[in-house]
Amino acid sequence: MANLNSFNSNQVDSGSTKRARIIGGAATAAVTAVVALMFVLDFNGCSKEKKTAPVNTSQSASNPSPTPAAQPAGTPEKKPETVQKKKTVKRPSTAKYQNDQYGVSFRYPKAYAMLSPEKETSDSAWPDPAPMNFAGDNGETLAELMLKGSRANSYFKVSVNKSLTAEECGKFATTPEPFGTSANPPADPSDDSLMPVKTNILGVEFAKAETVTSDTETRYYHRFENGACYEFALGVEDAQNTVKPIDHLQVFDKLERIMSTVKIKSEPVPTVATTETTPVPQPTPTPASNPQQ
Repeated sequence: MANLNSFNSNQVDSGSTKRARIIGGAATAAVTAVVALMFVLDFNGCSKEKKTAPVNTSQSASNPSPTPAAQPAGTPEKKPETVQKKKTVKRPSTAKYQNDQYGVSFRYPKAYAMLSPEKETSDSAWPDPAPMNFAGDNGETLAELMLKGSRANSYFKVSVNKSLTAEECGKFATTPEPFGTSANPPADPSDDSLMPVKTNILGVEFAKAETVTSDTETRYYHRFENGACYEFALGVEDAQNTVKPIDHLQVFDKLERIMSTVKIKSEPVPTVATTETTPVPQPTPTPASNPQQ
């Protein structure tokens, strides 16, 4: 009997152990499966977080990208720095001639050379490019401008004659003669080509005449003012052996610009002082007495 109990006890223990092993193996497998499933789920979750979310085109179109914030009203807008260029001061290209004795002045381009009467013969390309054209002698040259060119030379000459009357100042000589010669006779009134014409320059009236030779052309202007006759000579002389003569009208256009700046200051007319004389009272004659009365 003792052995029988012992045998039965061993049989029971071995069966229980076997079942426990089976249950433990199943539990272990289930736990392993759960752990593996959790690992797979965790790995998929991490990989999804790393992926970029898809862009919703309709949402981006309705919600445009924000613009940069504007600067406050008080903040001045910064402008690109600019390099300031130095301003060049332009010097006047003209000079002024003024004669206080005769009250005449004008402006001329600095390209012209101013000659004095003493240097006229030595420095001039011609002995006297513009002879005075007064209808009489005693003329005096005040100033002369000269501009030399490759095809032509131009000149502007100012003279005065104090021995002429207003009527004589409006006349010109038949042929202009150099200074120092005998009196030039006035032009023949029957020759219309030599008769002067009246012209107006900026409100000032002048008598005008022209002389033309084979290589020169001169225009004379006379004006009587301050008891003297003023003469302005504008001329062009073609250069010798020139192949292509220059257009004289272009040269005269520049010379007449100088002429338009001429000013003659009028001298005030002196007033003659007059004194009022008080008449001396005459005595009243007394009637003579009649002795017969």
